Amino acid sequence: MNYDYIAAGISIVNDIRYADGRTASNRLGGCAIFAYGGIGLYTASVAFLSSGGPDFFSFYGDYFKENNISEEGIYLTLPHTHKTLLEYEKDGSWHEASLYGEDYFAKQSENNRSSFEKLKPFLNENTKGLYLDAAADEKIFSEITDIRKTSPDIIIMWEPPTFSSKDPSKRDILLNNIDLVDIYSLNLDEASVFFNETNRDKIIERIMEQDKPCFLRQGENGSSFIANKKIASLKAYDPDKAVDVTGCGNCSAAAALYAFTQGYDPYEILLHANVAAGYLSRFNGPAPIKRGRENKVYLQFRKYYN
Repeated sequence: MNYDYIAAGISIVNDIRYADGRTASNRLGGCAIFAYGGIGLYTASVAFLSSGGPDFFSFYGDYFKENNISEEGIYLTLPHTHKTLLEYEKDGSWHEASLYGEDYFAKQSENNRSSFEKLKPFLNENTKGLYLDAAADEKIFSEITDIRKTSPDIIIMWEPPTFSSKDPSKRDILLNNIDLVDIYSLNLDEASVFFNETNRDKIIERIMEQDKPCFLRQGENGSSFIANKKIASLKAYDPDKAVDVTGCGNCSAAAALYAFTQGYDPYEILLHANVAAGYLSRFNGPAPIKRGRENKVYLQFRKYYN
């Protein structure tokens, strides 16, 4: 199980109601699959790590086969794979609720969480990057030292889920976890709540105060990379042609991780991230991964920025 990268996070099957009235059923979702696609656009050496129920492959099986994704990182520890109703508002905001009851996520949190034990088979001395979707209070943050002992050069990208980043009671925990990882990602709305600021410039100042690289997602307005008290920003990839933006944040954050581990400059990091999100937005659900054609989509899409 030798992989350069690991995409670890939740898997969800979504029923979706879009702001324009469209609906969709049994759409593959969750952070893991979109993060996998963000890294998989640039390298085949990425593991998919997530939890599901006995029904997992009845939903995900075809996509895994069509895109040559290994099943070895799927832990069937849940009674059911998470299934939610995801509803979008006209302002781009969204909310979702479990179709198995409002307390299903909470009841199954221990079975669902990533851990060093689950990660260990995929970690080695050459592992380059880990995309981590984890709530603020998860045990895995006490296991970061173990991860780094196994993979000394690993770079960890943390994307806190919205319910964590917007919870004022978790603020101190969030700040502590940011210190433990190498790079983190928030969207502008999450950052506004987290830093208790509404002005974008003030939000940027507060991020700079953390002295930790941050990939700041801003939807159709693009993204920014903030590090070393400097900021680089790049517009989104042709947002008017987007079909579905579900998962674009996870996808772009994971792509930013890939580029960051390669030592690229801030604008190249943003190019990789925005191209990955732009490619995903052209599809309903997860985008196809063209094995053997890694980077070709990037070279094609980056022409938009020339």
